[in-house]
Amino acid sequence: MAVTMKDVRAALDPEEPNYEKAAKLGAEALPHLQKLVSSGDSMLASKATYLASLIKDEKSSDIVASAAQSDDPAVRVAAAAAASNLTAAGASPILEELVGDVDAGVRKVALTSVPAKPTAALASRLDDLGDEGEGTAGELTGPPEPIGMGTMPGEANEGDPGTIGSTMPGERAGGMPGEQQKMPGE
Repeated sequence: MAVTMKDVRAALDPEEPNYEKAAKLGAEALPHLQKLVSSGDSMLASKATYLASLIKDEKSSDIVASAAQSDDPAVRVAAAAAASNLTAAGASPILEELVGDVDAGVRKVALTSVPAKPTAALASRLDDLGDEGEGTAGELTGPPEPIGMGTMPGEANEGDPGTIGSTMPGERAGGMPGEQQKMPGE
């Protein structure tokens, strides 16, 4: 039985598709997936990109590469994630581009998709980006900054930045105006 666009849409329309089952549609689904990647519907294009990466066929990497060219960063993020399902040779040209993407989210996902043994071309691209400084994938390789540390703009410090003793403008050392130091009944 031939795979139709209706079959592919039925597999991808659920909010959380069963990709393992959908991948069983096989290579016959790839032309339909290519159309969905180019459809302009970000969610559907993202799902189609990921599904294409799960179908073991030479044309799968072409569909992921097409998604990597999208104007929509969400589709490029899907392409970056999907690249992790491709062979190193299939993923390399896609990731060479996406690790230097203008969107930080795309770069971050692309970096996580780099194979343990990248091709020489991808390794070279990563080295080049690491040398370029701010605004490149290289800035995303360190540990994330802790959330909630430091002070907000305009906030005064009582001691070290980020300590519990920090106050907001108009706030007294013990709390906001009108606040009591102890709860009623304490």
